[in-house]
Amino acid sequence: MAHQCLIIEDDLYTANDIKDIIEKAFPSINCLDIVTNIEEAKLALDNYQPDLVVSDINLGGDTIFSLLKSYDALPFKIIFITSYSKYAVEAFKFSALDFLEKPFEDDALISAIENAISILDMEHYNQQIQTFFHNYNSNQLKKKLVLKNLEAIHIVSVENIVYVKSDNNYSEFYINDNRKIITSKPLKHYDTQLQPYAFFRTNQSFLVNLNFAKTFHKKDHMLELSSSECIPVSMNKVNALLNHLNSIS
Repeated sequence: MAHQCLIIEDDLYTANDIKDIIEKAFPSINCLDIVTNIEEAKLALDNYQPDLVVSDINLGGDTIFSLLKSYDALPFKIIFITSYSKYAVEAFKFSALDFLEKPFEDDALISAIENAISILDMEHYNQQIQTFFHNYNSNQLKKKLVLKNLEAIHIVSVENIVYVKSDNNYSEFYINDNRKIITSKPLKHYDTQLQPYAFFRTNQSFLVNLNFAKTFHKKDHMLELSSSECIPVSMNKVNALLNHLNSIS
């Protein structure tokens, strides 16, 4: 299937490099044009109506988000490029969207394009985009996390996750509305991501939201949650857990 691609990038060296990589790796993708600012991008999107866009986030004194937010739903798939925004990187990871950090390898762009082409459900994709906008707001402390599996895409508020349990290379998310969501990513994928939001790794198998902690039973090293479930705590994690509990009390 042929695809029409628009490149939005104000660094022409990078833009032409992207164009060369795409043309070599994807003969079926037609690179329509290279545009360098928001005004040109708006006109090009309206005129060309591409189904794929590769865009830098920062364009002069503006960002591509100011243009994307004008759409009720994006009619195209987009791969974002970012240079330095830690907020953007975190937001992309929570939203499960592909992005490239400069400088990037050819293979990273190729993989991102392959993933974009494989997306069939644009409704779910737009849900991820809206989740990204929510998470990108640097003042927004209530993050949302996109969890995907073969059956569905789930968008959950991080504050509503009670704990995550490892099941080999899968992760089981237990939500405070009694849902259990299984993803095909290992627990370590979420560990660093969730730690800044009061999550604590009690042992190799559990990542717990300490906001749901009720009682720590020192005798048997069990952490009782407000749901009455008890989570085991490794001996070498006890002191760190007590410090964390003291910090949020």
